[in-house]
Amino acid sequence: MKKYLGIVLALMLVLGLAGCSNGDPSASDLPDPDVENTGGTAYEDGATPSDLLPATPEPTPTPDPEDLDTLNVCGIPIIKNGQLTSLAYKGVKYENGQLLLDSAQLATAANSSALIEFAGGDLEVVVSGECVFTATEASAVVGDGSISFTGEGSLSVTAADAAAISVDGTLTVGCALNVSGAPAVESSEIVAAEGFAIGTNDEATLTVAAAAAA
Repeated sequence: MKKYLGIVLALMLVLGLAGCSNGDPSASDLPDPDVENTGGTAYEDGATPSDLLPATPEPTPTPDPEDLDTLNVCGIPIIKNGQLTSLAYKGVKYENGQLLLDSAQLATAANSSALIEFAGGDLEVVVSGECVFTATEASAVVGDGSISFTGEGSLSVTAADAAAISVDGTLTVGCALNVSGAPAVESSEIVAAEGFAIGTNDEATLTVAAAAAA
């Protein structure tokens, strides 16, 4: 009887061990629930290598070209090759297609270039305050297009031994203007803007002022 009881206990022990070997896998065999299987290398925050690459920089857009190819003020390039240079001169700045004068006092030394030089288009100048240009042995304003002066200020332009204003196109004046030179102006035409009238216009002098009320 004891022999049979020993055999039964031995069988029960063998069956118990077999059941343990076919049970759930150990904790070491389970995947980490915090890591997502993406088919590549995984990182603690769930990012993949492609997520960690630096962003591709976008090309800097080319600024729109200005209306002029060249604009120099007292030798300083304000516009070069059709693009603004971010340079300026005291009392003078170029903004929204206009050269703005704010009580600007410009003067040249002997044998220097013009105070204002422009090329490749027409130049619009807005005058505020009392502005004075004085040139020696050179023209004060030179350009290959037309030029206009407008604004509530006044401008006095003087050249000792050259034309004070020398442009290939039309000179249009819509501000108080007094020019003297040898000659005062070289241009295809001189026009007074609405509300202004030409006073003196001879070889050496040009004056423009607000028209008298009727």
